[in-house]
Amino acid sequence: MSRRRTGYGGYALAVLLISIGVDGILVSTGYVEPLILVSIPLLFLGLYTIVFSKMAGDWRYYLVWGLVLSIMGASLMLTLVTGNPVLNFSIALIIMVITWLIISRKKD
Repeated sequence: MSRRRTGYGGYALAVLLISIGVDGILVSTGYVEPLILVSIPLLFLGLYTIVFSKMAGDWRYYLVWGLVLSIMGASLMLTLVTGNPVLNFSIALIIMVITWLIISRKKD
């Protein structure tokens, strides 16, 4: 009997459902800040994708997308601190492009 390994999709779905559960807990306790509720799934899925990139054959692809998701989640979350989502997304964009350039130049 062979064991099927769950790939990225199965665990990503689990991470997404857990983060939605965390959102549900926050909403049920009366916390309804929309930026935080949207940022939690993005941040969790991005961090999972970064961790998954360590085991993936196409690690650059997963690393870049993990960074995109987690940086977008973090920039939404930081809007509560800075009060300026345009500033956060602009800084996130700069970080993503610089990271992509570094990763794309790196040899296997």
